[in-house]
Formats: sequence, C-alpha cells, structure tokens
Amino acid sequence: GKLRRLSILKVDQNKLIQLTDSIGDCESLTELVLTENQLQSLPKSIGKLKKLNNLNADRNKLTSLPKEIGGCCSLNVFSVRDNRLSRIPSEISQATELHVLDVAGNRLMYLPLSLTTLKLKALWLSDNQSQPLLTFQTDTDPETGEKILTCVLLPQMPSEPGCQDNLPRCGALESLVNEMSDETWNERAVNRVSAIRFLEDEKDEEDNEMRTLLRRATPHPGELKNMKKTVENLRNDMNAAKGLDSNKNEVNNAIDRVTTSV
Repeated sequence: GKLRRLSILKVDQNKLIQLTDSIGDCESLTELVLTENQLQSLPKSIGKLKKLNNLNADRNKLTSLPKEIGGCCSLNVFSVRDNRLSRIPSEISQATELHVLDVAGNRLMYLPLSLTTLKLKALWLSDNQSQPLLTFQTDTDPETGEKILTCVLLPQMPSEPGCQDNLPRCGALESLVNEMSDETWNERAVNRVSAIRFLEDEKDEEDNEMRTLLRRATPHPGELKNMKKTVENLRNDMNAAKGLDSNKNEVNNAIDRVTTSV
C-alpha cells in the first residue's frame, strides 16, 4: 500500500487466496491483473483506485463483487471471466467510463438494469458469443421485485466437469480444426460415410433394400445441374422413342388395312 506511484501490478498465475486491503492505497494503479489465482473475493478498498482503467480477474473463484467496484471511475475494461459469480452489483454503473465488460463463464441469473446507463461497446456473456453486444429484455426478479436485464444467454449455468473431458465445448470447432493435422483431416474425409444405413435384421439383399433407411449427402449444386440435364435428356429420348413407336404403329396399321382390303 505504500507503493503510491506503482502504475502496473501483475500477479497472475499464482496461488493467491486473497488480495490485501492496502491495494486501495496504491492510488496510481492503472492496470491490475489477477488472473488464474484462487481469489474468492475482492477487497472493498479496490473502489479507491480512481485511475484504474484495466482490471482482469479471470479464472479465479470469485463468488461476488464488492459494490465499491463502482468507485473505479476510470475503469475501461473489466474482465471476470470463468468465476462463480451469481450476480453483478448494480453499483457497477457508477464506473461511467466502462466500455468492455466480460462476465462469460459464470453463474449469472440476470444482469442489473443499471447497465443500460453505461456506454458499453462489448458485453461478453458466453464463450460462444459471436456479437459484442446482445439484445436485452427487461424483467422482474420474482424474489426481490428488482428490475433486471435478461437475454437468451441468461441464466448462465455452471458446466458439468464430467462432460468436459468427453465432449468438445460448443463453439470450439475452430480450435479443433487448428489442432488437427491436414493428414488426419484428409484421412477422415476419405473414410467418411456418405450413406448411413439403419437395419433391424440381417436379411437377404432384396429385403434389405426394401427395409433400409438411407441418409445420403446433399449433392453439390453443380452436380444437381448435371443430374437435371441428364434427366431432361432421358425424358427427351423417351418422348422421341414414343414418337417413333407411334409412327411405327400407324405404319403397321396402314399396312394391315391395305392387306385386308386387298
């Protein structure tokens, strides 16, 4: 707390379980990085940091935020991704310079209505969120009667730890593709099944063909055009053949009539 001229403090990737109250006396702090520790709370004195513009506390064990956070009047970027927060204090709207708020990966049920007074440029609620800002609706908390904000990504629920090892996180396709070598990708493409069969019993070929449900890959538009041309050519050939058959029948009928008359 005696480091009055300290402007940047980075203590990420340690095993901190608490942040000293005297942090509020470091009045010149502009950047505070606390990521990947074991913090369960932030001290109330953090609201005394009037020059702080970047506060990052991602991947901790925060269950709540002090309402004094609104005292950080110069805060531009506030990130508390991947914690255990169930609510955001409405006093955060007092940090009028806040432009980026990242609360993805928490357990939020809703957001405070006061957020609408901020000029946010980005509000991140989900790892898979594609747009920096979402459309919100106002609602009422049934327990407190407080006016709140909600959207399609709320409430955020904690992920099941058992599923993380077995299933890729939704939206992680890009990382999966990047991690997969070209050879592996090409090999999978070659071995990919284009028609999936669902058979109840192993029977003879004719019975299998009658009882088989096929799911085939959708043809490429270019292939569809070629298929269409082929079908049209077959239709024209069939019509021409029918025309020849009808002419031939007429000739045969005429011959029969002449033969009969003779």
